Amino acid sequence: MKALIISLIALCGLSTEVFGEVYQADSERGQALATAQCESCHGNAVIAMAKQFPNLKGQKFAYLNKQLVDFKAGLRLDPLMQAQVSALSSEQLQDVALFYSQQVTPNLSAN
Repeated sequence: MKALIISLIALCGLSTEVFGEVYQADSERGQALATAQCESCHGNAVIAMAKQFPNLKGQKFAYLNKQLVDFKAGLRLDPLMQAQVSALSSEQLQDVALFYSQQVTPNLSAN
């Protein structure tokens, strides 16, 4: 019985190596998407003037990715954000999250 359990554990580990490819997010692809779709609301100039748009720069990757996934799944409701992420793949959401997580938070109070 013990050998069977060890064999099953080894088989499960092997199957995740073979079938469970992990996507490696790409910051450059994220930057292209952010420039095209996000910057008009989440860019520095707009954030300084319109406080309802949150600053995404420097936020943690996991937090940003979860929020984007939740918008796409309808778990977090905002018609504008849902429209922005509806056509993006989970990989593209990760790319955008990685890009913003690597940015330096701007000092928006210095004018």
